[in-house]
Amino acid sequence: MFRASIRMTVLALAAMLSQAAPAVAQKFSISPTIGVYIPTSELLKAANGDEFKQEIGLAVGGRLGLDFSPRFGILTTVTYVPSDLKLDLATGQQVKNKANLLFSSARATFYVLPVTSPVWFSVNGGGSYVRRSGDAYEGAEDKDDIGGVVGAAVGFRLGHVLSFYVAADDYIYGTRIDATSLEADKQTQNDVQLSFGFGIPLGH
Repeated sequence: MFRASIRMTVLALAAMLSQAAPAVAQKFSISPTIGVYIPTSELLKAANGDEFKQEIGLAVGGRLGLDFSPRFGILTTVTYVPSDLKLDLATGQQVKNKANLLFSSARATFYVLPVTSPVWFSVNGGGSYVRRSGDAYEGAEDKDDIGGVVGAAVGFRLGHVLSFYVAADDYIYGTRIDATSLEADKQTQNDVQLSFGFGIPLGH
């Protein structure tokens, strides 16, 4: 009798898992995004008065999400920003050089309004990685930074499949480009990204 009960329980769990597998697969989504990158302050300030400022630029990338429920999920993102680094010299002159940025992140997501609603709203937070490239950073001592990211998004369901959303993210990290002309400690940097995209479910 006991063995029969165990066998029935195992068979019931197997049936539940076989039915749940397609549903889990459908909770994956991919989202191409486009937006704008906005640095909130000068990147660096040298002792002689020169200021380094990253320019506002176009941000293109994508998001891969997995929702475990209508309220919780995880999100990974990658964004590329072709930009310039502007050097404001103490003499009043300006110099610009190519300075590209690559942002990636992994986050936990909480849906204040569930993702199954016609209009949903989410907040998220996690870790981020920032990589610099281009002529401006060719001689930089520190091209990589690890930090945090917080964000929010509001979305609109377009039928049973597609969704449209607008997102705002704040990347928070410490940066030090050249220790010879700057303070030894890393300076806290906030980079804001505003974007919109279309969520496309995977696994159908």
